[in-house]
Amino acid sequence: MITLIVPTRNRAHTLKLVLPSYFEQNEVTELIFVSDAGTDETPELVAQFAQLHPEKNVQVIVNEQRRGASVSRNIGVERCRNEYVLFCDDDEYLEAGYAHTCLKKLRNSGVAAVSGRRVYMRDDESPEQALHRFGTGMRNSAPFRPLICEYVNGARFAGDIELPITNAIILTTRSLLKRFPYDGFYARGNGYREETDFQMNLFVHDLTILVTNDCHSIHLPLTQVRTGGQRVNPLRRLYWSIYYTNYFFRKYYRAYARRLRLRAPRWLALACFGVFALYRETLRPPLYLVWTALKRPSGRTHVTER
Repeated sequence: MITLIVPTRNRAHTLKLVLPSYFEQNEVTELIFVSDAGTDETPELVAQFAQLHPEKNVQVIVNEQRRGASVSRNIGVERCRNEYVLFCDDDEYLEAGYAHTCLKKLRNSGVAAVSGRRVYMRDDESPEQALHRFGTGMRNSAPFRPLICEYVNGARFAGDIELPITNAIILTTRSLLKRFPYDGFYARGNGYREETDFQMNLFVHDLTILVTNDCHSIHLPLTQVRTGGQRVNPLRRLYWSIYYTNYFFRKYYRAYARRLRLRAPRWLALACFGVFALYRETLRPPLYLVWTALKRPSGRTHVTER
């Protein structure tokens, strides 16, 4: 019924924690892991779990050379058998029933894609504790910033809402993925916007994305994630974020602004994003540490909800 596609590279250490939550999704009948020229024990790890679930079709595809997460997603789509496709990252749990909830909403609402909420675990939490703490959000903020095209992950809202973009853990259809494949340009650096590109392609073609509070993915604490885009040097993250956003805006900004009736020119939107990205990478971390120290006398620090 649903194919789960997971692009990955040398993340066996995180996959061994989150894999059970993938196999426990009842509507997922096929799981495809695309290892991007990985050299660790990911194939063997997946094979062990596959033996415990013979009712599910499981594939591990290993790219001979690095091609990036976007191309890896497209490779998974080419190999999948089901019409419904759920993407997940290799460092996130899926809450029980995530696939079921998204599929039900996709069918009933007629939207192009559905995602749940993303929750960032703290070092001292279980997934259940993280979900309880998150509730319907952590910040009194709008869930989307139109000018800079940024989804606010931790924004507080209830029920279901329609947004231009959401997080990477989405359910959509194979036919749409064939029509609007992921863009392989985002293969270097931290790959910023690589998941958003497909979603924006839907939006500028007048299709709709639904974000629901009825299911969640739970991201592992960064202390358990040794590699990946969040481990890139902050200045490099800043560079790649602006570099890819410039490319992203060149592709979509005119049609995106038209649909949202934004009057700001593309250069101004990019400049505002640059200021935001600079703040996010330089000022926000120490400010958050100060806020955390004031709120928690023990001095423990945690990952903030984006």
